[in-house]
Amino acid sequence: MNEIPLTQGQFALVDDDDFELLSRYKWHAAWDHSTKSFRAITTIRKLDGKWTALLMHRLIMNPKPGEEVDHIHHNTLDNRKSELRLCTRSQNMQNSRKYANNRSGHKGVCWRNDRQKWQAQIKINGKQIHLGHFTEVNDAIAARATATLLHHGEFGRIS
Repeated sequence: MNEIPLTQGQFALVDDDDFELLSRYKWHAAWDHSTKSFRAITTIRKLDGKWTALLMHRLIMNPKPGEEVDHIHHNTLDNRKSELRLCTRSQNMQNSRKYANNRSGHKGVCWRNDRQKWQAQIKINGKQIHLGHFTEVNDAIAARATATLLHHGEFGRIS
């Protein structure tokens, strides 16, 4: 494992076999408001002469058009291959964190004031699926966890 220095006092972790390639570029730390974390980014000149941004994890994994790269444990500066995986947009969203304003502490479980109950839901192939309303939060969490295991597999995240 090696460290690639970035700006803003940050560094990226990379595998030894990627270090030489990555060292050819000048990397900087860019804050990503959606993930609330830094990402390693550089700019490169394309064949048409225009400049474009290149994310380190995409250079390492070389995804095909339409593929995304998922940081398995959400550390966006850990770009070792063991921490990255190719995925679809849907799979990447399945592994996203819960919203900051989440009151239950678990993805897909929210309080419904109009019913005075906890609601469990899950998104499958872009479609929101209602799992039920529950008096006890733990029952809603269990319903969401079961659906997550069944439908999202290794990409599933409940908290």
